[in-house]
Amino acid sequence: MKDKKKLLVMGGKPIGSYDIVEYAKSIGTHTIVADFLKKDSSPAKQTADEAWDVSTADVDVICKMAKESKVDGVFTGIHEFNIQKSLEVANRLDIPFYATKEQLEITSIKSKYKQLFREYGVPVVPEYNLDKETFDLDIKKLEFPVLIKPVDGSGGRGISICYKETEVKEAFDKALEFSATGKVLVEKYITAKEATIFYIIQNGKIMMTAMADRHIGNGDEYTIPLPLLYTFPSKHQEYYLRNINQNVIDAFSSIGLENGMVFIQTFVGDSQFWFYDIGFRLTGTQEYHIFEEICGYNPLKMLVDYSLTGKMGNFDVEPLVDPYLKGKSACNITYLAKPSTIGEFIGIEEIEKLPGVIKTVKNHQPGDVIPETALGTLIQVILRVFIVSDSYDEMINTVDRINEIVDVLSVEGESVMLPPINLRTI
Repeated sequence: MKDKKKLLVMGGKPIGSYDIVEYAKSIGTHTIVADFLKKDSSPAKQTADEAWDVSTADVDVICKMAKESKVDGVFTGIHEFNIQKSLEVANRLDIPFYATKEQLEITSIKSKYKQLFREYGVPVVPEYNLDKETFDLDIKKLEFPVLIKPVDGSGGRGISICYKETEVKEAFDKALEFSATGKVLVEKYITAKEATIFYIIQNGKIMMTAMADRHIGNGDEYTIPLPLLYTFPSKHQEYYLRNINQNVIDAFSSIGLENGMVFIQTFVGDSQFWFYDIGFRLTGTQEYHIFEEICGYNPLKMLVDYSLTGKMGNFDVEPLVDPYLKGKSACNITYLAKPSTIGEFIGIEEIEKLPGVIKTVKNHQPGDVIPETALGTLIQVILRVFIVSDSYDEMINTVDRINEIVDVLSVEGESVMLPPINLRTI
């Protein structure tokens, strides 16, 4: 009997890790999860065939264990640190990985991908220079309000909104704390509607898979608002496809993207776009559940296949890609929680039985702590619910019903779920 292939998953807690293990097991792969967490704090470890209590930072140790275990592939969820470490492991073991070091740098360091987009005529948010050496001079050139963030950050960490000069120094220092490269980006703070654009890449063919309107809320004067709902397809999709899509494809082609997936976050106005973030990786929004339900392909599964075989699936994805999602409406409801210790989820089984609900995903488990320091970051995301409907009106009715049923309680029995968005008012 042929031995099972072995997949090493770096990190068992980040979003996507559990789905990676579940899929790999479903195709007969022996799964190993490595991280420093105890099993009860690492969801993917709990379902994997094997667990290694080794930090993903200990690449030397992991490579030694992976060689001894004859690992065939390595992959990870959305955590950018683990992506970098997975690439290191793959390169040392000479096994497939979808990205190169240079590609990950360009698509994760804000100054680099903004420069790439400028070269290809893709609009980005205006920025200002601000560094330690010329700080007092640079600060005088800012036009407030501004957004200050680490140049290589993600997940909303280290980001501040400033309305006057006296707020800048503290925000600058905060951003530095979250930057591995010790660099800060200062951008014009834009208040506009938002959208997220998704691409899949297979054998050098770059395809836009979908565009969603990103509805945000629950921020305050000094913290960025967080996503509460993604609705597919975007109202701005037609303009984007006609006027910007090819420029973006050309930009990605220029850095040699061959396989993988990309997401782009952008502000949108009347026939205007301002890109502000991208990632060459899986997303925390897990829209792959929607693509699989409607179109029959799943970027996460395709990337796992690549890690094991060097190919993004054994089929041509292009005929399946449809940014209009076959005329259906879909959404991802994102529920946020206040700082608290999570006690209990209410109504999950009931909403999973509703027509159109294809998936629920808990981002935290009972006993998890959401600290005060998580305010304004994606750590506040407690639950996602994915819906596919035949019409927009049908989707609205389903969202209304879910909002009536679902809740999250603290260990003290208090509701800690922040108010959801009202889709009827959008």
